[in-house]
Amino acid sequence: MTKVLTPVDLAEIHRTLALFAHVFDNGDVDGLDLVFTEDVVVEIGTGPKRAFHGIAEFAEYTRSKSAATPDHHTVNTTVEMDEHGQVQTRSRYIGINPAGRITGGEFLDILRKTPAGWRIAYRLSLPRAPREAGAGVSRVGFPLAVRLAEVVAP
Repeated sequence: MTKVLTPVDLAEIHRTLALFAHVFDNGDVDGLDLVFTEDVVVEIGTGPKRAFHGIAEFAEYTRSKSAATPDHHTVNTTVEMDEHGQVQTRSRYIGINPAGRITGGEFLDILRKTPAGWRIAYRLSLPRAPREAGAGVSRVGFPLAVRLAEVVAP
């Protein structure tokens, strides 16, 4: 049987992705459970990545972020479901720091439907800009090859 995302699923997924900016940028650690699963893994960067395992660890990062951390705007989201029912999204983000400097990148997410709604179970955040003139951008295949055990069909 083919699994299909309903219009309600898609709206809830987009809402979850949009909530990230509101929760993270405002330092609302109590709201992180509106965005992430308890066991979320968040990886930031290319090469050696900063990694956060679990919502509690990401909450500490949220509390300790610099005042210069950009405000995030999530745009151009695509949603895919693979044959195992794993839902992945690919979004661009635009970041604007307090001085008005623009940054940008991609969020590659795997979402899980929980009793409370759709939540991000895995996030890879890849910066794209700023970068040195002539420097390439990270190339990551999408959908991601990452498989979360609880959504892989037997």
